Amino acid sequence: MQDRFRGNIGTGTIQAKFFADSTNIDPDSLVATYAADDGSNAQAPHDETAPGGSAKVEITATKPGLLEVLVRTGHDEESGRLQVRRNGEIVHDEPIQGPARWFYVVVAS
Repeated sequence: MQDRFRGNIGTGTIQAKFFADSTNIDPDSLVATYAADDGSNAQAPHDETAPGGSAKVEITATKPGLLEVLVRTGHDEESGRLQVRRNGEIVHDEPIQGPARWFYVVVAS
């Protein structure tokens, strides 16, 4: 699994989208988890996609905390593109191969 600390991201509406390659063998999952530092506002939306499709999740981060974005593929050779946006603006947009986990520290903006 690709674990990557992606740095700080401001509070607001955060969306993650996974675009699965059409050559993937089976469905893939996208999950985002967020909780404020004080433990409040915990969220864990998830979505699934078939090969060639896309999955999208959205959270509302109102306080500083921790955000994790996870793509679960059934096979290490499956690939796609993972994109994270904050308030509609792209923060990261990169190809991935196999399962991936991106971590962010949510900071007041």
